[in-house]
Amino acid sequence: MEIPELAELIWLFEDEPQGEDGDVRWPVGLHSFRLTRGAISALFSVDPTAGEAYISLYVDGEEIMYIGRLRRLGRLTVEREQSGYEGLKLWFREDYKEPVVLQTKPTIRLSWDVKSLGEW
Repeated sequence: MEIPELAELIWLFEDEPQGEDGDVRWPVGLHSFRLTRGAISALFSVDPTAGEAYISLYVDGEEIMYIGRLRRLGRLTVEREQSGYEGLKLWFREDYKEPVVLQTKPTIRLSWDVKSLGEW
């Protein structure tokens, strides 16, 4: 999986990652970043070696959303715009899937516009 430099992720989340296992250093293993804006918090966890990620959103400390084990991620990109927007896009290896977008500034927002895979 292609990932931004650790310094870029620290800049985006305004936080150092916390490793699941204290003996394992970035980018091996699961590492978590936290960010809070007002009452909303995001917890972003990524395992670059496995190509997997997890995202949780909280309001006033209570979890309101969890997207777990996003698999087959091909790359992560940090997005910055002059308008003040900042965020992270999680791209899948397959072209038919839209990226998951975790906006980090000016507010925290999670979006994923999934394309239809056909009729069932």
